[in-house]
Amino acid sequence: MMRNRTKPALIMILAFLLLAGCASGGQDQNTQASSSSGDNQSQETGAEVKTGGTLNVGYPTQPVTLDAHVSSNTAVKDISREIYEQLVTLDKDAQVIPLLAESYEISEDQLSYTFHLRQGVKFHNGKELQAEDVVASLNRWIKLSSHGKANFVGAEAKEIDPSTVILQLKTPFLLTLQLLADPIPAAAIYPKEVVDEADDKGIKSYIGTGPFKLEEWKQDQYIHLKKYEDYSARSEPSNGAGGKKEALVDDLYFRFVTDESTRLAGITSGEYDIALNISVDNEQQIAGNPELQTFLSPGGMIGYFYNSNDGLFKNVKLRQAVNAIQNADDILTSAFRDPQFYVKTSSLVLPEYPNWYSEAGKEAYSQANADKAKQLLQEAGYNGEEIKIFTTRDYVDQYNVAVVLQQELESIGIKVKLDVYDWPTLQEKLGTGTGWDIYPMSYAFRPTFYQYSFWGGGAGLLKSEKLNELLQGIRTSESVEAARPLIDELQQFVWTEVPFSQIGHTKQVTALSKNISGFQNILGPIFWNTTNNK
Repeated sequence: MMRNRTKPALIMILAFLLLAGCASGGQDQNTQASSSSGDNQSQETGAEVKTGGTLNVGYPTQPVTLDAHVSSNTAVKDISREIYEQLVTLDKDAQVIPLLAESYEISEDQLSYTFHLRQGVKFHNGKELQAEDVVASLNRWIKLSSHGKANFVGAEAKEIDPSTVILQLKTPFLLTLQLLADPIPAAAIYPKEVVDEADDKGIKSYIGTGPFKLEEWKQDQYIHLKKYEDYSARSEPSNGAGGKKEALVDDLYFRFVTDESTRLAGITSGEYDIALNISVDNEQQIAGNPELQTFLSPGGMIGYFYNSNDGLFKNVKLRQAVNAIQNADDILTSAFRDPQFYVKTSSLVLPEYPNWYSEAGKEAYSQANADKAKQLLQEAGYNGEEIKIFTTRDYVDQYNVAVVLQQELESIGIKVKLDVYDWPTLQEKLGTGTGWDIYPMSYAFRPTFYQYSFWGGGAGLLKSEKLNELLQGIRTSESVEAARPLIDELQQFVWTEVPFSQIGHTKQVTALSKNISGFQNILGPIFWNTTNNK
């Protein structure tokens, strides 16, 4: 017996991004756009939509590739999702809906996922989408992507007929559809011949079915995408990253500008129509300019992580002592200035996602309890040893967290050294697993805590059989409802064993020209259905 799963209301889990932790990496579907008066929504209205023209995006970094299968880099995701599409995607509520698939079904044993493909969809080279393209692409994604290697061992995609594909799993996996809908590393569908000529390092031709096609990549300067005139859109209204998608501008340029002040100057002068990754300190310049709009979206979870496998913080009492002195209000205000730029919560998942939101263990969050912290220090046997906090100025929020944390620890008698490195050096030093005790870090927004990348081996993360059992139990649950007790138990584990101390969730700032409408953020910026009215 087959159960039809084409209705998105039946899917209540979100996409899963295994990203390298960084403050600039994550964004989300919950968005807010405002002018300096705070009341102008950057959303489509009933008015006639202007088409044509050019959209210039001031983008902070160049992608390492445009092969969506092999990279978890944010820049790869943000640009490649305009070019490629997947079998399924996420609607505005982050529920799974069909995209290249017309419909899909799941077998009762949850081992077989059958996808019926849309007809008449064309790749940018004019070839019509067939099952052979999907099979080749999915099997390569299973082999090479972080999602595939971690969660789809032994799985295989097979062609049933030219318009039907079955994905056969070895074991049931609760988040199968969510990973297929995840934009990073995306299960992008390429032409079979592109897969056949590729090697494990990457594809050699960037051909998809998306609303934009690659026109030119000028290294260290820009990537130019052009409207694909033969794009086959879905008939449903636009809905998050799905429904009707349309390239409303003829040309889309991602202009690589690593310096934020240059991006800010460019959006102010009109050189750029959109500027990504604006710091909260500079947001006031955007909000105070009547020619610009501020666009906010969840940026990710921020906390500080302990070296639970080497050195002093192998002692859980010491981790609990540091956690007990934490004052989330002080840290968040120092790092993000204003409550509009952060969410104070003990939950690893935001309240907007009740299936995975949990308040278990919240009594251990933001205690600001110096007496308790000092008592725990005594129980831990702390004897004045120096604690090393590693951080970077490359991400100001992480550095500000480190400074406040240093002050909090010194206030209860802990000797602290702050070691500051550039971002690549910090990553290298953390990766050695020794020589450091704590590091602040932000991780791209995750709507289910199962999907944070640090569970897969974040630097210094506590090694625990109990933790592994909880994660595996969630993974193999029959439904989110069945997993609910484990979700609460894992959240409680975090606040009891303290592999890290969460501070809260951040929001990310994007600057838009007042001429921009229709811009969205669905686990990152999307530029189809975006109009430039200048």
